[in-house]
Amino acid sequence: MKKNRLKIYLVFNIIIAILESIGLTMATLNRRETTFQYYTQLSNLFLLITSIINAVFAVRVLAGKKKVMPRIANLLSYSAICTTTVTLFVVLFVLSWMAGDLVWILTSGSMIYTHTLCPILAIIMFTCFAPERLGKRAALFALMPTIAYAIVAMIMNIARLWYGPYPFLLVYEQPVWASIAWSIGILTGAYGIARALLIPNLKK
Repeated sequence: MKKNRLKIYLVFNIIIAILESIGLTMATLNRRETTFQYYTQLSNLFLLITSIINAVFAVRVLAGKKKVMPRIANLLSYSAICTTTVTLFVVLFVLSWMAGDLVWILTSGSMIYTHTLCPILAIIMFTCFAPERLGKRAALFALMPTIAYAIVAMIMNIARLWYGPYPFLLVYEQPVWASIAWSIGILTGAYGIARALLIPNLKK
């Protein structure tokens, strides 16, 4: 990987880590004990962690202490970026319609970081500056966090331990077929997003 490109990749990771730290701190102060019931916060926390990991490895490569970026670091970064892209798309095409205010849900409080800035920066970083190519099977790996969240969230709602936190998770306030349809639709969309993000990466 060319050093100039790796330097840009490092800068992106640092900026994302800083913005994520700000956004997640704001979200935690606002929602407190329910913060990490939200896919939004979990996906952004995942991105924060992988950005720090990738920044550390990038520094080591640039310093000559390591020859290449570890493949697992890139794979985890890609998985995190897939989840925050799902967050962005759900905000744009589902939650904004339910809230009735697209500008508010993209720019208010912590949401400007977790719904907008960090997901968009992460997409640019991966599609333009990812350190290596990933195979098509990576999309299945990237889908696992979303599947895990869906299973846990549904179980917690069925057990009445969580209320939502998203309208489409309210299993007792909608028909069973609606819950199934939402699950299939979001998981299908998540897989489609994962495959789409790989297109520029595979062409490198």
